[in-house]
Amino acid sequence: MLALRWAFPLTAFFIEALAFGQGFNARYDAFDWGFPQSAVGIELTSAGYAVISTSSDCDSISPTECFFHASVLFTFLNGDGTRVDERRSWRDNHSSIAGWANCCDTIPGGGYIVGGASEAIDGSDEVYLMRFDANGDTLWTRVFGDPTLYRFWIGQQVKCAPNGDFLVVGFTDQNGPFNAFVLRTDDQGNELWRRIYAYSPSSEGGIGSIALADGGDLFTGGTRSNTPGNADRWVQRLRFNGDVRWQVSWGGDWSEGSTQVATLADGNIFVCSGKGYAAQFSENRPYLAKLDSTDGSIIWEKEYGPAATSTLFFAGKETPNGDLIACGVTYAEQGQKGLLLRTNSQGDSLWMRSYYYQDEVISNGQGRFYDVLPTPDGGFIAAGAVYNPVQAPNPPGYSQDTWVVKVDADGCIVPGCNGVGITEQATNLLGALTIFPNPAAQGGSVTVQLDLPPSVDSSPLQYTVVSADGRVVLQEQLPSGISPSPSEKVGVRAFSLSHLSSGLYHVHISSGNTWLTGGKLIVE
Repeated sequence: MLALRWAFPLTAFFIEALAFGQGFNARYDAFDWGFPQSAVGIELTSAGYAVISTSSDCDSISPTECFFHASVLFTFLNGDGTRVDERRSWRDNHSSIAGWANCCDTIPGGGYIVGGASEAIDGSDEVYLMRFDANGDTLWTRVFGDPTLYRFWIGQQVKCAPNGDFLVVGFTDQNGPFNAFVLRTDDQGNELWRRIYAYSPSSEGGIGSIALADGGDLFTGGTRSNTPGNADRWVQRLRFNGDVRWQVSWGGDWSEGSTQVATLADGNIFVCSGKGYAAQFSENRPYLAKLDSTDGSIIWEKEYGPAATSTLFFAGKETPNGDLIACGVTYAEQGQKGLLLRTNSQGDSLWMRSYYYQDEVISNGQGRFYDVLPTPDGGFIAAGAVYNPVQAPNPPGYSQDTWVVKVDADGCIVPGCNGVGITEQATNLLGALTIFPNPAAQGGSVTVQLDLPPSVDSSPLQYTVVSADGRVVLQEQLPSGISPSPSEKVGVRAFSLSHLSSGLYHVHISSGNTWLTGGKLIVE
């Protein structure tokens, strides 16, 4: 594995990759062991990205036995998504779980804090606070809860306060079947206070996220249950000591999905969630809102796309220019797909795209995103999990894996997809397109070679060339035979460059509103 001494050359490569602007898709199976993983957080590093996942592992305890448990996993990537290191940590004789969406935080000066849960063999859970250095090595761990009296204390998210304190939120059964808690520690993980919350004595609830407000206050977001089929969004503003300054709860007749909160540059609250339209999460629409920080009143609220099973936003962030980015999952078409939405500061949609995994073996891989970050090049990077194909088990050699997708400011893996009418992107076919010669001579021609999987053999394809400034300069339907047949697997077609000036272009191959593959073309 690569050690920290590689940080400087990786930083240089990261800057070079950002300047190029092309994204990537990757799935990562921890240590290539074939066990399930799911990313619940992603953070920027000087050399690329740190992805935080919960991973299933099996460690030998005798020549014939192994202990199957969950671990907290760090996957370190460079600027183009190449895995350069991975580390895991767990509590002896327990499973260790990283938390939920946007689970974790970075520490000023370097390192990470993870506030999830530790589960014993008997199924009892305690809050597990884990402090890691910049390499992902464990510095210390702390345990909170009492499994002898209460069945569970489960951490969902942790944030680092400006003074170095840590704030963990989640749910517990201490005062009933399902109650929320906030736990505050100092910078060494020593407990300062712990508070349990319920919206009302008659309702249950849990907190999934926490954000920092002005004056040392805190915002929390979660869910409060009215009836078994009706749960509403729940947001609180707390004082430094955990006292409730105000709380609001709102929703419809059905369960809305949990409430993720983030603090905007103007001090108000950004809410990511869903809107329920039927029982048992069988119909939801992705939902965003902005709340007034002084009283929790709604400044604006909006829904996006069609209603479908469990179609929700899990996390969101504000971009440097004040736009908003949200991530989650959509079931609007067959299976589940990762979902990204970019809006302006008023919640007006700029683009919304879904992403799925496809390669030479899997044609309809499923996935979802649990965290998303703006990146220094103006684009975004999302992390989550990629699952089995729709209505089929994973084929041999595949497992549920950590999934990371890097896109540009328009949600494109290869720049220019926004000019092609794309709403959906297959994410792992970049190697299916070869362009040669490249660079190509101005006034000459270029040959495009495709090696697409059999699942798209019969699809009508479109070839589009987009200039660096986003103009569509060439668009043609590919004739019969350009798409690979099951026997040939390769299609070749030459295109004239006589009308193109010198410069950088991006080539896109699409089918309807689905982007399949693409790459850059340089004309000299």
